[in-house]
Amino acid sequence: MRAIVLALIACFTLLACDKENSARLRNTGPVSGGDFLFDDENGDAPSGETLLRVNSRINSTSADGTEADLVLTYTLDPHIRKAIQPGSFVRFDYVAPNTPGRIVGRSVITDELGGSVEVTIPTTDEDAKLVASVDGLQPGIIEDNGVLVAQMPAILTRETTDLSRVNDLRAELVDGSYESELVGDRRIHRFAVRVTDPTAGPIEELLNNGERPEDVEYSISGLEQNASMHFLAFEDAVEDVESPVTVSFTEFPLAVYLVIDISKSIVDSRQVHHLTNAVSSSVVALTQNAKFDYRVFNAQVSRLASLRELDFDSGDSSGTALYYALDTALSDIENFGSINQDKVIMVFTDGKDRASRNHYNDDFIDNEQVHEYIVDRVNQVRRAQQNSLGRQLDVYTIGFYESGSELDVPEEIGKLDKIAAAGGTNQSYNNLNVTDIDDAFAAVVQNIRGVYYLQYSSQQTADNNPLELVVKVNGHEVCLPLPTEYQATTQSQANTICQNYAR
Repeated sequence: MRAIVLALIACFTLLACDKENSARLRNTGPVSGGDFLFDDENGDAPSGETLLRVNSRINSTSADGTEADLVLTYTLDPHIRKAIQPGSFVRFDYVAPNTPGRIVGRSVITDELGGSVEVTIPTTDEDAKLVASVDGLQPGIIEDNGVLVAQMPAILTRETTDLSRVNDLRAELVDGSYESELVGDRRIHRFAVRVTDPTAGPIEELLNNGERPEDVEYSISGLEQNASMHFLAFEDAVEDVESPVTVSFTEFPLAVYLVIDISKSIVDSRQVHHLTNAVSSSVVALTQNAKFDYRVFNAQVSRLASLRELDFDSGDSSGTALYYALDTALSDIENFGSINQDKVIMVFTDGKDRASRNHYNDDFIDNEQVHEYIVDRVNQVRRAQQNSLGRQLDVYTIGFYESGSELDVPEEIGKLDKIAAAGGTNQSYNNLNVTDIDDAFAAVVQNIRGVYYLQYSSQQTADNNPLELVVKVNGHEVCLPLPTEYQATTQSQANTICQNYAR
């Protein structure tokens, strides 16, 4: 029997390796987490039913996001009961290309025909699968060999933009991001570009109670998967095909500060698992290009080594010190932040700040004054990062408010909007129902991943050549002149690529 299971796992790259003894993935559920349904191709489950259902959510991650702790909840269709024998079990194997599969979880089947398994798996291999095996069934009833095997993606990652839907391509150089240096006999040009489209992106009807605001430009993510096709460098109006543009976060990865509300109201609203899944999925999505700082707040503020330490407050004395928590992140950026990293702060709350003033002694009359102070602080630190270091600081606010909340929701959203505007992100991502918590985090991740840190290694060492970047997506093109010494010193009308675009 073990040999049969190993043989099936060995051919995991097919949805149905052996049509006589396998289950086929029917639905992968939402963007992150959700139900996976599997139907056996030759089983006799009732029409419309499924032999195996697996729900997957991310409960936490390692500090750097390279490992994810999953909760896998499974149910078996009652039709399978007649094939179950004593000792039958559900088993989960992690299988990645060119590596041996390994068992990560196992659960004996009970009379309830369901259970849950906690597993820890790597997140760095996008092609990895989880293989679910139902072993020990009586042969000839559901399966000829008594084994039901199904498989699913190991991690459901954040979706990238559907590039075929890009209709209005826009690109801009991130202020202060361009720099160049000689390395051996080459000149290395580094710069960051934000790519957007008002009509694109997986997050469609998200903001303003489901209405798409006219001034939002959705970031285009996923271009790094084929960077040399989407980003072309022209030096002296000539493309050097031997030196393609590359996407690189390895030298100066983003510094992402997660500031998360853990007050009792999160527990009372039954949103803990939605929030942990959304935050963890965001960390996994940004693992390739970010380093993380974790801090949580109720009436107090604490720093965490990783999301594995995340614990929510259930005490009656719980409070919300949102502004003070944000202030601690700003202070760390000022005093300890890298001079070589762009920074992103993501703030989540579901309440009204009534506790921050307690951390400032008699400096402020009330929390409204603390809010005004924090808006000024965000603006001040953001300008200092840009003017002194040439680095970006973006602050995103995410507010979750249940329908029927006793709070003045428009007022609280307005406060978050002011913080977001000072942080350069125009407006907060605010949601009024449970399903949007994950959508809001996904939208922020989309914006972060829509900024590309590019590098062009030139065979020419001069620093005063005209250098231009052409961005190409779905038949649309945008040309950006890069601020080399040529752009700074010459008024020449040389025949450059961008000038040709403008004609």
